[in-house]
Amino acid sequence: MEKERVSASASGQKLLWIPFAEIVKPEMKARGTYSKGYPQGLVVHHTAGHQDKLGKSGVAYGREQGHLYLYMDMHGKIFQAFPLNKWGYHAGKSSYPGLGSGVSAKLVGLEVAAAGKLDRAGSGWKTYWGKPLPKEQVREIPKKNANQQPGAYQRYTAAQEASIIELCLWLKKNNPAVFNFDYVLGHDEVAPTRKNDPGGSLSMTMPALRELLKKRYATA
Repeated sequence: MEKERVSASASGQKLLWIPFAEIVKPEMKARGTYSKGYPQGLVVHHTAGHQDKLGKSGVAYGREQGHLYLYMDMHGKIFQAFPLNKWGYHAGKSSYPGLGSGVSAKLVGLEVAAAGKLDRAGSGWKTYWGKPLPKEQVREIPKKNANQQPGAYQRYTAAQEASIIELCLWLKKNNPAVFNFDYVLGHDEVAPTRKNDPGGSLSMTMPALRELLKKRYATA
């Protein structure tokens, strides 16, 4: 395993462990092996939980629920508890053009620690469990914009957004023949009648993120 994790910069290594992630044991529950031996893309989630929740506890919760995903804390640190050739549940009932139904079996999940969509609290906003949030942590979406549904959301931190981009670029560089930026999707794109993540937690729409990734990769 250590040999697999030597370099974060070389291309086409097809590593199964992310060099800049913290590896957590025991592993989360896998349901099978990806048909192409690697995820074709990634689904961005928000945890709808406390943004300051520790990474290992977020992984432990998923393990207890029978889920499988990469976990990102508020500082952008990534926690990995399974090799990248294995898939498990994270997206639920889902579908997307070109992938069909059940995208958990094709795309890796990334749970980003954030409260997600918020409730009104007087002139401000609060999490669904009642914690008021300062204005600088809130992003309001006045009307539907691509995948972003109207409402207020806890913002991903700047560190989280930078880490999402870094992770996606690395996943592509690590196995460019399989990982596809067109399949970097929001949970709200693969399950639009059920989910609103990442919505306005991300500072851009998912189509804009995909275009940014393509441009960054082309000029790297």
